[in-house]
Amino acid sequence: MSQGTFSTRGCSLRAIVIGLGLCAFMAVAIPYGDMVIKGSQMGVWNTTPGAIFLFVVLAGVVNALVAAIKPDLALDRGELAVVYIMLLVSNTLPARGFAAYVPAVATGALYYASPENDWQTHVLPYLPTWATVQDERAVRQYYEGAGVDAGIPWDVWAGPLLYWLLFGLALYLVMICCSVILRRQWAERERLVYPMMQLPLHILGEERSGSTSAILPFFRQWTVWAGFLVPALIATINAFHDYLHYVPAIATNFGTVPLFRESITIGFTLSFTMLGFSFLVSRNIAAGLVFFYLINVIEQGLFKMLGIHIDPGPVGAFGHYAQPVIIYQAMGGMIVLVLLGLYNARHHLRNVWRKALLSDVTVSDEDEMLSYRQAVLGLVAGSAVMMLWLWRAGLPAWIAPLFLFACFVIFLTISRVVVEGGVAVMFPPITGPDATAAVLGTSALGPGGAAALSTAYVWGTDVLILLMTSCANGLKLADRFVHRKRRLFWAIGAAIIVTIVVSLYMRLDAGYHYGAINLNSFYADNAAQYPYRFMAEAVATPEGPHWDGITQIGVGALIMIGLEFLHYKLLWWPFHPLGFPISSAFGGMWFSVFVAFLLKSIVLKYGGPQLYRRAVPFFLGMILGEIVPAGIWLVIDAFTGMNGNILGTFLA
Repeated sequence: MSQGTFSTRGCSLRAIVIGLGLCAFMAVAIPYGDMVIKGSQMGVWNTTPGAIFLFVVLAGVVNALVAAIKPDLALDRGELAVVYIMLLVSNTLPARGFAAYVPAVATGALYYASPENDWQTHVLPYLPTWATVQDERAVRQYYEGAGVDAGIPWDVWAGPLLYWLLFGLALYLVMICCSVILRRQWAERERLVYPMMQLPLHILGEERSGSTSAILPFFRQWTVWAGFLVPALIATINAFHDYLHYVPAIATNFGTVPLFRESITIGFTLSFTMLGFSFLVSRNIAAGLVFFYLINVIEQGLFKMLGIHIDPGPVGAFGHYAQPVIIYQAMGGMIVLVLLGLYNARHHLRNVWRKALLSDVTVSDEDEMLSYRQAVLGLVAGSAVMMLWLWRAGLPAWIAPLFLFACFVIFLTISRVVVEGGVAVMFPPITGPDATAAVLGTSALGPGGAAALSTAYVWGTDVLILLMTSCANGLKLADRFVHRKRRLFWAIGAAIIVTIVVSLYMRLDAGYHYGAINLNSFYADNAAQYPYRFMAEAVATPEGPHWDGITQIGVGALIMIGLEFLHYKLLWWPFHPLGFPISSAFGGMWFSVFVAFLLKSIVLKYGGPQLYRRAVPFFLGMILGEIVPAGIWLVIDAFTGMNGNILGTFLA
């Protein structure tokens, strides 16, 4: 291992079993929280709040009690790391992920088709029957409920679910293989910070010789609890406000300021989680995130005030977060960011290729979760399965690789932004289906291609939490604490399958009992209709390539090239270009990043690196202070029957 040798059990059978049990619990608890409690969302955003909450309970409470009573039964640091990695991966699937979208997309067209929208003409005839539910009665009962004694009609669901599971496993295999291939480049060659992993790294920490306490050293630091106190008190008071309305609430959303003749507003929201993670990133990255967000606000304000506007083109529901000029420029910036990153990794990628194809003994892959040969084969095989699936769904064969390229540009950008910039609360400024339809034109797609892009809303559009990011973060943790990493791949694969199967069952069972439309209107209404509105327009009014959008993609690419040049060639340039392509995608979180930048600058100026290191546990405590109370109150709300008790600005 690159970090040394550890006398830990690591990826042991009991660690995997405990991890799978917690993954199954998360697969039940997160849908239940979304559909019934409607409280803080523990399955949204790349902070992976559900994983953090369960890990703190396991490592800080349960394992500490076991260690105090029967030390030999307690999990060691390697085993705790394995459980946390499995939870990271699992957290991405039950909500705003694969398992939440499959039932909606598989049924939405049939349920919402009406004479007004004419989906009977423009949508239903072109959808792949093997990937969608065709029984009208079964679809209606899923949305409207069939009674508490109703069962799931597996005869109509089994086929579509198996096809979707095949695609999902291929997609996640490719994401895992990409993470393995890029791990050494990101973690060792470029030495990215991985801000999200600093919390579990500090929790697991280093073993202190002579210590007899069963409590991990991290939880014995007063600075951690000092940081925990403020957000925890605010969350608790706000929770009591929902129960007892005469208790005043404490706002961390300070409102908005209108700019440019009130054509646009800028919000001021403080998230203690974002504040804590942003304190860990380098100041030029934080400065770049804030600077480019403010430039984005100014640009959009001026465009609106001056009436500068381009046709948005074939953009679906998730492509209207910003003006069309901004989203297409963002796509150009993301393409340059990814391609330049791959160019900078060319020596490492050449080594991967030599090891995979030629078994070059001078290249070592022993400390990777998969051998480089396995990773390359998995990447190729998974991509082939996805392209074949998309082709069978109606996408022309020559478009499938271009579509996957657009999607993985977005996925790699999100992963890079998270592992380098700590920006976990964000969404893609443009989606893969939108970019593909704009560049090629909906006329090139044809009705079948439009259907295939529409079904891709399951995995390629509303990306608020991404498995690739969790896997990349998890490999950073594994590099420090886990030996026998080859077992970890199977543990992650098992976690994915268990989480998908259990959470799909939960959502289908709840739908047929109570009616999906009565449980969560987003998935049963918006998510079920968005893909087919996009498709209906593409089929009804096919267009050629969207040249205004293509031009702006080129402009964004040129801007990103210029920013990368300034970053690499001018040492005094203070703004990291990472913020440019996502400047419209993390909204009110900019203020938390700005506060973190100011605090870190003050700490480094007056206390130097020593004070900074001493301050880190305080800010990690802030992260826990926002997430842990949210999880505790979800449990309380489950027993009391409270609904809508949402704590934390990023958990709404």
